[in-house]
Amino acid sequence: MSTKPASVIICTRNRTQDILRCLPSLAAQTYRHFELIIVDSSDIPIIEDGSSVQAMNQFKPYFKYLHSAPGLTLQRNKGIDIATGEIIYFFDDDVVLEPNYLAIMQETFAKHATCVGGMGSIINMQLPMPIIWRLFHQLFLLQRDYAAGMFTLSGMPTHAYGNNIFMHVELLGGCCMAFRKSVLNKHRFDETLQRYAYMEDADISWRVSQEGPLFYQPAAGLYHYASPVARDSAVENRAMFMRNYRYLFFKNVYPCNRLHIVAYWWTILGLYLKALLLRDTASVKGYLKAIGYTLR
Repeated sequence: MSTKPASVIICTRNRTQDILRCLPSLAAQTYRHFELIIVDSSDIPIIEDGSSVQAMNQFKPYFKYLHSAPGLTLQRNKGIDIATGEIIYFFDDDVVLEPNYLAIMQETFAKHATCVGGMGSIINMQLPMPIIWRLFHQLFLLQRDYAAGMFTLSGMPTHAYGNNIFMHVELLGGCCMAFRKSVLNKHRFDETLQRYAYMEDADISWRVSQEGPLFYQPAAGLYHYASPVARDSAVENRAMFMRNYRYLFFKNVYPCNRLHIVAYWWTILGLYLKALLLRDTASVKGYLKAIGYTLR
């Protein structure tokens, strides 16, 4: 089979209805020179569903399907292994792309030849958090959107989502990131981050951004509907977040500058303090469940 300039990888698990909403937006792209790779870890493979097969067949002969063990980072790496495109796109299965998304992104990659990765924008972004909480997040070096797309001193990501200007960033969001295959030949997704793999996008962004600049292109838009299907409970989600944050801090940030440990513990304090102020019992329980990891 001949190759295409771009590969689109979608990893899915038990979300047939979500991927059936996503695929038509890919079929409607004005840029057609891509192959589609679906890496599926559903309990019942979606390839056995008639509606899914019909939706996927429209991409033949530039379509590949794999059924895999579960784990987002594992599935993405399996997709990379069989991708042939020079630019590899990763989309969540619960997104819907604007028709010109890939065309704009391909043009941006061509124009910015030194950039090794990039992402578009989320059209249905939530409104910015109230100013008091934005200041709180800035004070404690916490995550936030409508920001510069850089990492804080504690290794927390700040997302460019919500901005309306082209930006060079350090961080790409997991629902719509893309990389040149040349850089993915060196850097893969960390399979230590299992299942939903919270912050896997921050990890690979940190490593890849050491190779070259990344970009945020607001002209390329998509909708992210954040499916509730096949997600952990709120407590488990917060526990995974705390465990993964600790792992990634000591893997990526601490070796570069050990003084950042002060910023790390300041951020940990901020996470607990915010959960207590909001009486967010799920977050408190999740953070406490992960406390053994943060105290090692």
